[in-house]
Amino acid sequence: MIRKNAIIVLMSVEILLNAAILNFVAFSAYTPPAGDPAGQVFALLAIAIAAAEAAVGLAIFLALYETHGTTELDKIRLLRW
Repeated sequence: MIRKNAIIVLMSVEILLNAAILNFVAFSAYTPPAGDPAGQVFALLAIAIAAAEAAVGLAIFLALYETHGTTELDKIRLLRW
């Protein structure tokens, strides 16, 4: 199924990032040094990057909505001739 709404695509990317963050935290508990917080630190950095990505993505979508009047990806053809 092809997603045509840009906001749904952004939410899907966020869900993928959250799954990766959850894996970092879960697998950090099973690494040989039991008290090693490397997984949690990397997860915090990934959360900060995901928040910045969401803010930039929403700003781009707002700009596209102002210029084109829609967030449908098949109707917005910026790079096509």
